Amino acid sequence: MKLLKSTVIDTSHVISLIKQGKEQGLNALYDAYSDALYGIVFRILRKQEESEEVVQSVFMKIWQHISSFDETKSTIFTWMAAIAKNSAIDMRRSKGFKHEQFTDSLSFSDFGLQTSSKPKMIDIEKLTAKLPEKYKLLLDKMFLEGYTQQEIADHYNIPLGTVKTRLRESINILREDLKSERHLLYFLTFMA
Repeated sequence: MKLLKSTVIDTSHVISLIKQGKEQGLNALYDAYSDALYGIVFRILRKQEESEEVVQSVFMKIWQHISSFDETKSTIFTWMAAIAKNSAIDMRRSKGFKHEQFTDSLSFSDFGLQTSSKPKMIDIEKLTAKLPEKYKLLLDKMFLEGYTQQEIADHYNIPLGTVKTRLRESINILREDLKSERHLLYFLTFMA
């Protein structure tokens, strides 16, 4: 799988093609976004073969459920990223992955992925650099590793209320930092 693609597409036209059952629409979407979705999935699974399998299943879900996409609610990438994230978490749980298999890092650079490709990607390290470590750890556990708030509280031996408060505070900080970055708001979709 190539790490970067610079394909720029007319998403409205591509969505229309997919709704008409034309495979070239799905192929164009795959060419433009597969690497970004792979990055999201690999970040959760940390296994190449399983990540590639999930990305393939994500595009099948997109093909089958394109009619549920509402461009008034999100961008196509936001919608696809949410499908990818949820599919990866489902895969990890179904395969019995252990929480300890993951690191405490939000960096895409660990995997050779660049954060300035098209579509515009988030420089996660830069974005979270302003956050205190106590927030970064909780964000990683919840949104990248799929922990529940109770599991986070148990893992770090802190009260559940503290976990909820810290997550809410960190999300508010990130929202403030991203409010002028329309293309980066997909990140917040995972945190809503």
